[in-house]
Amino acid sequence: MIFIRKYLYIFYFVLLFLLLSVGDYFKKGNWDLRENFFYSLFATIVYAFITWAWDSKKYEKK
Repeated sequence: MIFIRKYLYIFYFVLLFLLLSVGDYFKKGNWDLRENFFYSLFATIVYAFITWAWDSKKYEKK
C-alpha cells in the first residue's frame, strides 16, 4: 500500500493518459497525444491540489 501511495500521481497520470488516448483512437481514428498529455497533466495537478487541501492540518481542532 505504501508503494501505491508513493506513486499515486504518476499512476493516475499514466492511466488517464492511456485511457484518453485509446478512447480518442477508437472515436476519431487518431491519437491526439499532445491534447491528452496536457489534459492528463492538468487533471493530475488538480487532483494533487485537492488531496493536499483535503489532508491539510491547518483547521484541525486540537
